[in-house]
Amino acid sequence: MVIINFLACYASVTVAKQLIITIFIALNVNNNTISQIVNVSTRTVRNIKNKIASGDIGNIFSIKKNGKKNGRKRKLEHIKQDIINEIEAKNYHNLKQIVNMIENKFSIKVSESTVSRFLKSNNIKRLKCGSFPAKADVKKQREFCEHVLLPLIKRATSGSVKLLFMDASHFVMGNDYIGYVYSKSRRFITTFSGRMRYNVLGALDFTTKQITTVSNDTYITATQVCELLKKIAALYVDKPVHIILDNAKYQKCKTVIETATQLGINLIFIPPYSPNLNLIERFWKHVKSQLSIKYFDKFSLFSETIDSIINNADKDDKIVLDSLITGNLQLFDDFESIDNTTYIKK
Repeated sequence: MVIINFLACYASVTVAKQLIITIFIALNVNNNTISQIVNVSTRTVRNIKNKIASGDIGNIFSIKKNGKKNGRKRKLEHIKQDIINEIEAKNYHNLKQIVNMIENKFSIKVSESTVSRFLKSNNIKRLKCGSFPAKADVKKQREFCEHVLLPLIKRATSGSVKLLFMDASHFVMGNDYIGYVYSKSRRFITTFSGRMRYNVLGALDFTTKQITTVSNDTYITATQVCELLKKIAALYVDKPVHIILDNAKYQKCKTVIETATQLGINLIFIPPYSPNLNLIERFWKHVKSQLSIKYFDKFSLFSETIDSIINNADKDDKIVLDSLITGNLQLFDDFESIDNTTYIKK
């Protein structure tokens, strides 16, 4: 309406509409007609009509100095820190839980949208949780990091040694990788019947981000580990090679240790339950994220795609890997407990 645009020159569009709605109500125009003319919902019209009927007409146009209407957010202002402290002290997974907490603890009814605005204004976000290995010895992790791993990273960065991180990843074709499609409605794709798994044992070069692999669709055993060690020995003949790996039985067996000794490769086993210290875990997560954007209906295409992502990662994804594979290690000895299962960094 022209009149709304005119009034908006002197007040906000919202106030202009509220004024026009009030005039139409005074002229006994029905709600649906007002809604269509002013381009607002019938609920908005009813709310203004109810305020007029209750003698609360002054609050229709009540504006705070900062230009925002009075509302629930202001109602929470005097208990803002109490609400934040409560959220920080417990685990709340959705807005509804926080709405219920505010009502039960502070006797204030609020909507989810109000809570959402409150959280945003106080820089509280819905963040994905990280994992904390239940049996991890945080003291041993710290000692290993400071006395073994970080010095090796420093030597590898200077070029005096080659440092690799070894681990296997198992890619199961099927429901884990069904892809994303732009659409108005959610789409459902026929998933692969059966369980076919592509196993990749890899060694990641800390400095170059090059990946050396052995793969199959059966199992990873000591045989594959020895095969990979021989590949590594053939690639790195000019400098001492150190490989960081976990304590899986097929990696820590007599055959593997003897093969590594014969090849002049130094195997360094991380403390138990310490995947956070094996940086190739970050690489496998990156590969799986690349796979999740597409659905595969043929195992050959599935395995070929995985090989392509891995083999070209040090070229196509070098910038990403440089940010992922660094000496910035996740440790847990500076965490404090929220409850028996949840921790937060101090």
